[in-house]
Amino acid sequence: MASKIEKLSSGKHQLVVDGEPYLMRPAELNNSSFSSAEYMDTVWPRLVDYNINTVLGSIAWEQIEPEEGKFEFEELDKVLSGARKHGLKVVLLWFGAHKNGEYKVRTCYCEH
Repeated sequence: MASKIEKLSSGKHQLVVDGEPYLMRPAELNNSSFSSAEYMDTVWPRLVDYNINTVLGSIAWEQIEPEEGKFEFEELDKVLSGARKHGLKVVLLWFGAHKNGEYKVRTCYCEH
């Protein structure tokens, strides 16, 4: 799949996927949904029923490299295969380190 942003003669831009204009009708999943292909097998049909064509799913680096130097892509490969099987495009929301690791904002429930 090849994608790019093209500038139109009107000066506007559009997303092109596999040579065709692409209107994304996305659904963003909960944080850990992409960590389980088995769970996603229950989700894919509902997304198709909702007329979704693109899934935004997050993945943390620790899912890919659970131990230093040990890489495991099998579960992500299964998830991506499930999306393809249902005709869905995927946008990976990639977290290379601990998500929100340096986030310093306190919420009210932390203060009590």
